[in-house]
Amino acid sequence: MKTFNRAIPRVPPVVLALALVSVMPSAAQSGEAAERLTTVFLGFSSQDISASGLDILADLVRHEIRGAPGFELVEREGLEVLLREQELSVSDAADPTTALRVGALLGARKILVGKIGILGSLYIITIRMVDASSGLVDRSVTEEYIGPVEDLRKPVRIAAQKLLGIPGIEVQQGEFISVETDPPGVAVYVNGLFEGSAPVVVRVPSSGTYAVKLTADGFKTWSQNVKVGADSTYFLKARLLAQEKAVDERIKALQDGRVAFLTFLTLYSAVASDAMLYAFGSENPRLYIGLPLVAAPSAFFGALKATEGSIMNSGRTFMIVSGMLWGSAWGPAAAMVFGAEAGGVDAADLPFYTGLSLAGGLAYGAAALWVTRGDAPFPAGRAWLYNLGSILGSLLGLGVPYVLGAEAPGVIYAGMLAGSLAGSATALWLTRDLVEGRSIGNLAIGGPALDVDLASGRVTAGLPVPEPVPLVRADGSVEAALKVALASVRY
Repeated sequence: MKTFNRAIPRVPPVVLALALVSVMPSAAQSGEAAERLTTVFLGFSSQDISASGLDILADLVRHEIRGAPGFELVEREGLEVLLREQELSVSDAADPTTALRVGALLGARKILVGKIGILGSLYIITIRMVDASSGLVDRSVTEEYIGPVEDLRKPVRIAAQKLLGIPGIEVQQGEFISVETDPPGVAVYVNGLFEGSAPVVVRVPSSGTYAVKLTADGFKTWSQNVKVGADSTYFLKARLLAQEKAVDERIKALQDGRVAFLTFLTLYSAVASDAMLYAFGSENPRLYIGLPLVAAPSAFFGALKATEGSIMNSGRTFMIVSGMLWGSAWGPAAAMVFGAEAGGVDAADLPFYTGLSLAGGLAYGAAALWVTRGDAPFPAGRAWLYNLGSILGSLLGLGVPYVLGAEAPGVIYAGMLAGSLAGSATALWLTRDLVEGRSIGNLAIGGPALDVDLASGRVTAGLPVPEPVPLVRADGSVEAALKVALASVRY
């Protein structure tokens, strides 16, 4: 029997080391692959976000699963094919029983399902990990977010990384002020800067105290300082109070004649109510006492409301008051003219004259209101000239019939009335360009009090200032004197 001794070749140590190194990685990779959890993400369910938006957010979660250590993703294409075959939707697959069946068919060990809800302006993102074999929830992560829907990507990724146990996540939500108002659409200012119309979520640069102001037409301005903590949201809900009609400061400054107007109208209405009863021949004493008690406060509160926010400077008040007095004077004037021929006023005609006075006052008052209409203050100088024109015109109307020898009371009265109307109308036409000097600044200083240019028909007012002038007497002596220019006429 022969014994053969075969020599075993010696392997150099370097070659052996290289062989071991080449084998070890594949073994490690094999063990790592065995430990990777096959995972499927079924997607998000939500009634507040569009389907395309949910698909985008679901792809972000799948991207995190691909890069997470220890997880292997079942790709979306395989999931969609299976759902079509099973005639299921993503919302159906979110059901625990259905999710387990889908996971088993795909061979997944872990099933992820997500949900996004909205509470006011707050987004709530929830992702759960379910064990495919037991159906128990392994982990669940909830993230809250306030801000534009386009920026949901970051909190979705944060929730996915937290669920997958990816280390090194540092979540900083940021600082926000969420503003809701009643009524909506209110302008929101933070530290004086406009941030939009409510409801709105404002991201502030850091934690701290911020001045919030809310403004809207017809409502009182709302303001408050709010303190926003680090990585938190301050929820602000405000109800604005309706504001009474705002009166422009210029209008308030030009209502210096309002008190006089209200006082006159209150007294005039009381007297006019009794005059009306007398004109209609009423003999009921209760009406003569009761009607003024009703008419006076009614006229006061009605005029108070009507003149709120309107220009009621002294010029407009003077124009209206003087106009009503002029109109009321035509009743007594008629009684004087027609009573002079009869040797006295007939008592039977007094109700007629009273009614004429009441009608004239109301007609002239309405005309004065129409003349003084507008948003500009009515010049007091123009009202004075209107009255001067009325006086001069009535005197002219009385003088012409007298010169012509007309003695009929009707002619005299008609001449006075026509002259007054013509004189007042002429004065108003000549002063059509006159404006309130104190508010516009065109009141001449040092000129004549009244400057009339007959060629152009312009009349301007001025503030005469006394100026010293030498006065030469007949004996040649000179004395100092003051000259005040009252009027100037050019033609």
